[in-house]
Amino acid sequence: MAASNDDLVDDELRQESVDAGASTIATAQMRTRVHIQGRIEVLTLNPTGTNRWLEAELNDGTGSVHLIWMGRRRIPGLRAGRRLAVDGLIAANDGQRIMYNPRYQLLSD
Repeated sequence: MAASNDDLVDDELRQESVDAGASTIATAQMRTRVHIQGRIEVLTLNPTGTNRWLEAELNDGTGSVHLIWMGRRRIPGLRAGRRLAVDGLIAANDGQRIMYNPRYQLLSD
């Protein structure tokens, strides 16, 4: 049975993370500081009320984590499809992995 294009992309993202020495999202322990990298799948701005934040979904081929930058409306160069490395404390909220105000590095496309 042939692998789908999505499976091939996931394998490539996972291998890039491993080669860079990053933790994978699937194996990252809760409430620990981790270094992960992957690709931004979704980028949204939460405009409700006075507390605005920028939210991104990062996928590394093994899973996804929601990144939230409180008080930010945009980050120059950050867009859906962009590769990104982040460092921060990983936690869970309603069963989803989440990281607040991670340090980030934009990676080449």
